[in-house]
Amino acid sequence: MNILLAPLKELGGYEEILSALKKEDGKVSISGCVDSQKLHMIFGMGEGGAGTDFDVRLIVTYSDIKARELLEDCRLYCRESYFYPAKDLIFYQADIHGRQLSKERIEVQRRILEGEPITIVTTFAALMAHQLPLSVLEENIISISRGGVLEEAALSKKLVSMGYEKSYQVETAGQFSIRGGIVDIFDLTSDNPVRIELWGDEVESIRAFDVSSQRSIEENMTHVSVYPAAELILTQSMLDKGFHQIEQDCERRAKYFRDNTEPEKAHRLEAYISDLKEQVTQLQGCINLESFLGYFYEDTMSFADFFENRSCCVYIDEPLRVE
Repeated sequence: MNILLAPLKELGGYEEILSALKKEDGKVSISGCVDSQKLHMIFGMGEGGAGTDFDVRLIVTYSDIKARELLEDCRLYCRESYFYPAKDLIFYQADIHGRQLSKERIEVQRRILEGEPITIVTTFAALMAHQLPLSVLEENIISISRGGVLEEAALSKKLVSMGYEKSYQVETAGQFSIRGGIVDIFDLTSDNPVRIELWGDEVESIRAFDVSSQRSIEENMTHVSVYPAAELILTQSMLDKGFHQIEQDCERRAKYFRDNTEPEKAHRLEAYISDLKEQVTQLQGCINLESFLGYFYEDTMSFADFFENRSCCVYIDEPLRVE
């Protein structure tokens, strides 16, 4: 890394940039970098000694395509580099990537909670969208330790509420299976599933295994943490309260449309809310509720708020295009 960043220190304005960043409200504008130099400069600014050794690098750009291009360059300098995609609430149900986008967001949130240094590439849309507080994710982490007690029925119910799919045999991330004292869980943010063997209600062993061959990869694990497989986690009471408020708003808006001789709009709105409630009730899923987040959680935050207590530097790529 020193070999890559050493040439920057020979630049005339390098020390001026570092001095500007070390100020309490440190801001600096840099122009003239071609794409291949941008990441070189970004990581060079984080290696300037005390005051510029940032815990979190947050790179904000103008589109998902550009963000993924920057991510590839980031990984040359930092292995712990991740992309945080925005939520497209209009086309959320038609996500052709399945759980891929949710996986990428939850994986970033997991790294933030673990407190390790991280580089995140995102877009302004993702930066400013309403997010659930990290405390919600933290409260729904299942911690399993060897020698601890684990009740199969309670675990199954909890995993389903966290967005996991129960199956006979785990094949993809976000699935779990329970059969004959053996619990397999494929954490959405992990590369491999774990197998937990029980003796009654006691955890006898924990090991990671390959999903294709079923062979063990890592044995004698003492602890495993299972993160949620869904971004929106709601209890039945939260669902009931949220839908009560949604239906009240729907009723008021439908009355407004009818009073203004627009009965067709009123009917479409009422039909949509009715269908939405039926889907959630029958399918026990919350995938279509992202745009109704404010009805279920009073306290939300932006992605930038996640770094309030971290040493973070924000880099805006092509500010005019972002604006």
